[in-house]
Amino acid sequence: MKPNRMNLQKKYKGRNKSSNVLMALSVVLGVISTFIVMGIVRLYSLQQLTTASIVTYGLLIIICQILKAVLYAFSIHKAHDAAYSSLVEIRLDIIDHLKKMAISFFHKRKTGDLANIINHDVEQVEVFLAHAYPEIIVATLIPTTIFTGLLFVDWRLALALVSTIPVMMGLMRLFHKFWGEQFEKYNQHTKRMSEDLLEYIATIPVVKAFSKNETRTKGVLDTMHRYTKWVKKMNMHVSIPMGVIGLFVEGGIVVLAIVGSLLCANHLITTEQFILSIILGGIFVGSFAKLATFQHKKIIFGKTVKSINTILGVKAVKKNSIGKAADSTQIEFEDVTFGYNKGEHVLQDINLIFRANSINAIVGVSGSGKSSIANLIMGFYETDKGDIKIGGKHIKNMDEEEIRQLVSIVQQDVFLFNLSIEENIKIGKKHASRQEVIEAAQKAQLHDMIMTLKDGYDTIVGEGGAKLSGGEKQRISIARMILKNAPIIILDEATSAIDPHNEFLIQRAIDHLSKDKTLIMIAHHLNTIVNANQIIVMQEGRVVGKGTHEELTNSCGLYNQMLKEQRRVDGWEIKEVV
Repeated sequence: MKPNRMNLQKKYKGRNKSSNVLMALSVVLGVISTFIVMGIVRLYSLQQLTTASIVTYGLLIIICQILKAVLYAFSIHKAHDAAYSSLVEIRLDIIDHLKKMAISFFHKRKTGDLANIINHDVEQVEVFLAHAYPEIIVATLIPTTIFTGLLFVDWRLALALVSTIPVMMGLMRLFHKFWGEQFEKYNQHTKRMSEDLLEYIATIPVVKAFSKNETRTKGVLDTMHRYTKWVKKMNMHVSIPMGVIGLFVEGGIVVLAIVGSLLCANHLITTEQFILSIILGGIFVGSFAKLATFQHKKIIFGKTVKSINTILGVKAVKKNSIGKAADSTQIEFEDVTFGYNKGEHVLQDINLIFRANSINAIVGVSGSGKSSIANLIMGFYETDKGDIKIGGKHIKNMDEEEIRQLVSIVQQDVFLFNLSIEENIKIGKKHASRQEVIEAAQKAQLHDMIMTLKDGYDTIVGEGGAKLSGGEKQRISIARMILKNAPIIILDEATSAIDPHNEFLIQRAIDHLSKDKTLIMIAHHLNTIVNANQIIVMQEGRVVGKGTHEELTNSCGLYNQMLKEQRRVDGWEIKEVV
């Protein structure tokens, strides 16, 4: 179980322990230097200052200042080292945790939201630990050290200096909740802007295609203007209260000056003590003012950790394989009901059998539940009701690795990494040889095309496969599956958006892919599935027909209607209007 938000804060701040110790020593040495200077002033006022004492005190000040600088430098180095180590660790933890999350998690969270957390929010951890936190430590230690020192000088001066601090702390406590709400809204605006920008960049080709008629650009600009407006508003909400708080911080030095003057006038303290208290009081006020200023940094850090925890704090459901392995590739759906959201059912009372080494097709209009069946077989989701078995074993008793070994899927939208063609194919089998890759590409009707490229199998495909056509990307996906050689293959509308030539090549590739496999095709083109052993007709999440092509033409009205519409589409042509 992942740590909660408070534990995460302690974990990250705990990395700065050595830095804090060094910083504390640096601060103490700085205050000691001030006391040494006042020692020289005292000797001068007593007319006891000699060359030897000047040299001695001077050397002590030099040593203190050198040690202070060295310790401060090491402290900052340690703070940055801890910050960057935390930065790397957090991002690795997030990536590792995301890999364990169910697919449903990614359907609920936008890519822009997750990217904003990994990039912007995690970066704030480094800003806080490397920059703000050391300054907060200094701003805390200096006033503490000075107050302690003044107690030894004169306790009345010490109390006078801190007399306005309770009021200041009360105001900070009062404004803390208000600031928290403001920064929460700030984070929401930042997240919204990040999401919109990422979406806008990804859809620029669509935006350009619609030219002046598109409205997305205006929407993104409006989001950015709202963000800018909110930042200005938030700065006002922070700066005005900080000014009021600063007034009470500075008030301490005024009280100290009045009390010190009275004590000095009544000969209750020496002139040197009064001067020392004023000098130390100035340092005290300056540091305490910084501490108040850095209060909003602590709030931002708290919100950042909370944001990170929306990923790391979500429990990953890890299933362990129970019982013996599946004894065949037959798939059974028994009274399965399923919905992506609570109270909504996209599949209802599904009873199906996909026999081992058979060719099966699932057809139906968009939204009828075809892809949901594939998602359940892949183990992406769990059923709301009913059971799914593979080879007689309940899928609930299979871990992710066992399902992946049994099932492979080729989807309509293929994602390729910005790597070479060979590396993209080898995702199906990490340690495959070049010869195995070539054989898979040949079966996927891809080898001849690859050999026309300058770098052949070493050709970089571009981000998302941008340098390849849709059909070529599909065939790379099929080559992956051929190389993986899983016994169950799901084709989720793999040829729905492909030109006739590529469709022909992909159909030949599928013949190689599905040999001696349990094949499940989700298709819109009915002419590609007429020879299937079983065709399942879906409508509004229910099975309304199943059987061979001949059986369904005699018994299923919806199937016949779909065939009629398919023939109408196949015969469609543009005619010249005279």
